[in-house]
Amino acid sequence: MNRNTFYTEFLKRASLITVFLFFMGLQGKGQANDNFVIPDTLSPTNYYTQLSLGLMSPIYRDFATSPLYYRGFGLYGSSAWLKHSELKERVFKMDVGFSTTSAVFPESDFINLNGSATWVNLNLSYQRLWKLKSISNIKNNVKVGGVVVISQNVRLNNSLYNNALGLENVSNAMASAQLMRDISRTETKQLNLLIFKPILKPVKRDVRFQINVGILNFNYRPGYAYSYDSELVGTETNPFSWALSNYKWSMNGWRLNTQIEYFTYLPNGNARSLAYVWDAAHAPGKFEAFQMASHRIQYTLYFNRKKR
Repeated sequence: MNRNTFYTEFLKRASLITVFLFFMGLQGKGQANDNFVIPDTLSPTNYYTQLSLGLMSPIYRDFATSPLYYRGFGLYGSSAWLKHSELKERVFKMDVGFSTTSAVFPESDFINLNGSATWVNLNLSYQRLWKLKSISNIKNNVKVGGVVVISQNVRLNNSLYNNALGLENVSNAMASAQLMRDISRTETKQLNLLIFKPILKPVKRDVRFQINVGILNFNYRPGYAYSYDSELVGTETNPFSWALSNYKWSMNGWRLNTQIEYFTYLPNGNARSLAYVWDAAHAPGKFEAFQMASHRIQYTLYFNRKKR
């Protein structure tokens, strides 16, 4: 089995499993003795404002301009609003990533090539999750649901001249599954380090793992190439419409992202976390494909709002 076949089969199986969990959760929500038997009024609900900062390492290539890979490093920032309880979760998030990247050229003893590009990634997302009580317990909270992600990429590479500016929109409706495990220290513990014997106090901690798999995958891509001069029809001289006249919506490709996050909670109700996030997408478009992936490490502060 070659690599492309393996990836295709893996994504199909992951999609089927996640969709199954998603509909199991919806079915459980509607049953008389459903999995969501705890009334929402008895489950404490917390409202958080999230602020995140991080470092990211993206990689991408666009066959409409060049088959070369571009790799680099950059900064990431986000703001989000979270409504969280044991039963359900709702998140609206806005984030941006800014990176400088360099083209990966074949090695050559005769020609020293150089190419750099600027990568800006803007995202909006909305997520809803519900607890799946049938496989949850006092330590593990499993939730399933969905998330809608809208991503806009802006790329600038002056070495490509007429194709210097690259744009694409990748939007996805994704099935989501989340596992949160309580790893709190409930008793005081003393460590014996010979010279030092520190005392560790009880602390509330969680570890969360989440996977999102694209079910409906849309992309807004140009035709065969970015350079395209369309005719001016009548009095239509809008430069934005003229520049995007060759762009078309397509429903194809795939997207997959995962996140693992470590939480600690403060006495005042706030929290903080450290997370690793991986995101990958393939957008074939009409003619030429765009591919991207990114690794990210981020630190997040959760500010607990007592009232909505």
